[in-house]
Amino acid sequence: MNDVQPATSNWGTGIRWMARLSSLAINSVFLLILFLALTNEDKPQGAAIPVLVLLVLTMVSCFAAWRWERAGGIAVLVGAACLGVAAYAASRTYDLGSLFLAPLLYAVPYLLVGTLFLWAARGRPGGKGALAAG
Repeated sequence: MNDVQPATSNWGTGIRWMARLSSLAINSVFLLILFLALTNEDKPQGAAIPVLVLLVLTMVSCFAAWRWERAGGIAVLVGAACLGVAAYAASRTYDLGSLFLAPLLYAVPYLLVGTLFLWAARGRPGGKGALAAG
């Protein structure tokens, strides 16, 4: 039995830190949006509440991806897809001009972060990547 595992490559470490730093940057922007939405004198109601709840869940899954990159990355991708659908429904409810701008603004950053976390998990020893083959 071979107990020796290959070390993480510099590429894998770079992707891991890129995923972590981008999740911090994106979460800080959306945390500001969340703070402003909750402290506004007009409280969120109707279709905005599912968007805010899904936003919080997606933010939490980003931080879970720091520890469990594969599971967290999948959770971020699922959260981003659900967030995009909820943002689209909210934009239709509130009759915003462009129906696809809100889903793109909410979903695309988290889709990128989730993809980065999945790439980082692939490069980790024991993952499903080229480093774990053998």
